[in-house]
Amino acid sequence: MRPLRAALALAGLVLFGACAAGPRNAWAELSLPGSGPLRDAVSCGGHWYVVGGRSGGTGPAAWSSADGRTWHRLTLAARPGSYYGPRSVLYAVACANDRIAAIGAVGGGAHGNPRISTWQQRPDGSLAEVAAAFETYGGDTAVDVGRISGGPAGFLIAGNRTGGAAAWLSPDGAGFRLFENAPGLAGAFARDGAVLDGSFVLVGGLGDAAAAWRSTDGTSWRRVGMPVEGGYAEAQRVVRAGPALIAVGPRGDTFGAWRGPDWVAVGRFGKPDATGIRSLTVSRGRLYTAAAQGLWRSDDGGRSWLTVTTPRAATPLSAVAGTNGDLLLLAGDRVWLAHGV
Repeated sequence: MRPLRAALALAGLVLFGACAAGPRNAWAELSLPGSGPLRDAVSCGGHWYVVGGRSGGTGPAAWSSADGRTWHRLTLAARPGSYYGPRSVLYAVACANDRIAAIGAVGGGAHGNPRISTWQQRPDGSLAEVAAAFETYGGDTAVDVGRISGGPAGFLIAGNRTGGAAAWLSPDGAGFRLFENAPGLAGAFARDGAVLDGSFVLVGGLGDAAAAWRSTDGTSWRRVGMPVEGGYAEAQRVVRAGPALIAVGPRGDTFGAWRGPDWVAVGRFGKPDATGIRSLTVSRGRLYTAAAQGLWRSDDGGRSWLTVTTPRAATPLSAVAGTNGDLLLLAGDRVWLAHGV
């Protein structure tokens, strides 16, 4: 009986390993000076960056660290006379050519609609609010301004206007140009984007199906088909993983992944909720994606996924960022660092 018991015990360990990864104590909680709500994080130019709001949520804040353990607040410079910029919370950040750019928002005006600001990193490391006409992010055709992504060609913001999906492009974060009503995007919606070598990618949906588009300059977009399956699907986050693109989002009654740029459906994981996918990152070839209720990892390009054990207090999750086998995990006003989970 002993060999049989040993075999059963080993089988149990194998099955458990397929469901969870990383011991709970793998995560070390960090202290960010004066932190309030934390919204997003990125690795850029050998540093970690976290963005969000000051303690009490009364204005924008950002932090930087060279080793993930010792942090300092970045200087933020609002435009002279700016009303909404100093009151916004930074909710998205991206890296291009070793510098970051971020998006902030705060409700305002007669209807309390989000007032959007973007912030560019200066050579001294500080963040400066970028001047923009009201109609760039607002106006009669505004719907939402979503995620920001970066790459060799600069920065891309994905969002939506009343005519359909829209994109904002900038080579350096110093000013964004809006592309709305562009050929190929009518009636669609965009959730996220990726900046490649000489082209830009948007992902989102068209009707009940997930969809992706590609453009060389933002003026026109070519739809690249994603497989149509039964049930509702949309691509909510996308990341570059080596030569491939990986997108994730609701796919029927689970979350699912797609692998591009030719877009084939790969693995499934979890169960969608109203908040959907919050974050997607790559760390030493592994994919990590966060939804409010959990964190998942894929070691094979999105074909299979396992849950990652997170700290008990890390709920709901806000974002995950990775580099060189390290991960930063954000939830509320708290942040953790782990290696190799």
